[in-house]
Amino acid sequence: MLDKKSLLASLSRLTSFAVVLLLALSVDSFGQDPSGRPTETKGKKTTKKPGKVEPQPLTIMLTVLTDPPESEVYVNGEQRGVTNGEGKIQFDKLALGHYSIEVRKEGYSAMLRGFEAGTESPTLVFKLEPKLDDSVKQFNSLVASGKLAGPDSPNAFELVQNLATKFPTRPEVAQLSSVLAAKLIETAMPVITQTVANWRAVTREQMVQAQDAVTNALALKKDDTRIQSEAAYLRGAVALREWQTGGASTAAKGDGAGRAEANASGPTAARAEFENAVKLQDSFAAARYQLGVVLLASSDAAGAEAALIKVTQAEPGWASAHTALGAAYYGQGKFKEAIEAYRKAIEIDANATALAGLGLARVGKGEKDGVKDIERAIKADPNSALPHLNLAIAYSQSNHKKDWSRAEEEFKKAIQLNSQNLEFQNSAAERMLAEVQKRKK
Repeated sequence: MLDKKSLLASLSRLTSFAVVLLLALSVDSFGQDPSGRPTETKGKKTTKKPGKVEPQPLTIMLTVLTDPPESEVYVNGEQRGVTNGEGKIQFDKLALGHYSIEVRKEGYSAMLRGFEAGTESPTLVFKLEPKLDDSVKQFNSLVASGKLAGPDSPNAFELVQNLATKFPTRPEVAQLSSVLAAKLIETAMPVITQTVANWRAVTREQMVQAQDAVTNALALKKDDTRIQSEAAYLRGAVALREWQTGGASTAAKGDGAGRAEANASGPTAARAEFENAVKLQDSFAAARYQLGVVLLASSDAAGAEAALIKVTQAEPGWASAHTALGAAYYGQGKFKEAIEAYRKAIEIDANATALAGLGLARVGKGEKDGVKDIERAIKADPNSALPHLNLAIAYSQSNHKKDWSRAEEEFKKAIQLNSQNLEFQNSAAERMLAEVQKRKK
């Protein structure tokens, strides 16, 4: 049996253990809910751990610039917007990958480009080419109606020039330029041909119009030497006509000083242009022919002969070339050769100029029947002044004074008919008339 002291010590220890156990149980029941999870304690804050963040996909910003502005932009075939007035649009958060970007605008050819979106934000530039179908239709309409160039507007030349300024590298524009240049040359060629075949029948206005047409053609095809040559030819033809009619106007006014000045300067400008035309295109027979005519007018018969022989070889069917060659031979006193040249011309075309030249050459050779050829020429073309001039020269060479009166009469008639100075220089006829009148006294 325990003594009283030992029993009291054991009871004291049991009581202390019970108190500790009760306190422990009391704390546990206060800190947990029935599920065993801790509950929030009043006056205390709990810190939550952050949740897991999912990684976002990489994206870029794409900038598209278009010319012209206000163009539709398609991404992978889907219309995604229209560029602003400055031709700009941007697409944000474009995922990495391959895309097709297409730009469209009414009146322009669409443009499609592949694009690989990487890690950088790129800028794509689209320059659309306009569709020229409407311009081509307008061009064809203007050409068909004969509106090749000014002064009427619109015209084909004006249209092509505008297109060439806007689209200098477009093959369609180059084709239109070639077509129009050829059409312009077509309008000039009949005038060039006529200046050789019948100089008097061509007006200065026609020459200027042809010159303008060829000048416009040259503006379209600057490096074409054939067109350059034809432009030089027509400039020479206009210069020659102005020299001729300039002499006629001074004669009409009785301005002897002005007439002398015109004759002294001669057709220098015309000669330079024809020489340039031949240099640019050696086979240009018309230019060589006119060069021969100008050399004759400049009293260079030998130079004219050399030029005109080449023309007759290149164009044996040109009566005017054989006629001019006959005049070159006559100017050098080669009457036999002159007769042969004139007869070749008459075989091709029995024109008054060739007949009158044949008659004068025969008279120079001593064949009096040559006068009959000149009289035939007068009947063939009563409006031509040259036959009367040649008849006057034939009579002025006679030793009979009665023939001098006839010569005076024919000189006056020739000068009257040659009022425009186109068949010969009236100043030369006037000098011969003055000599005859002096001999008659």
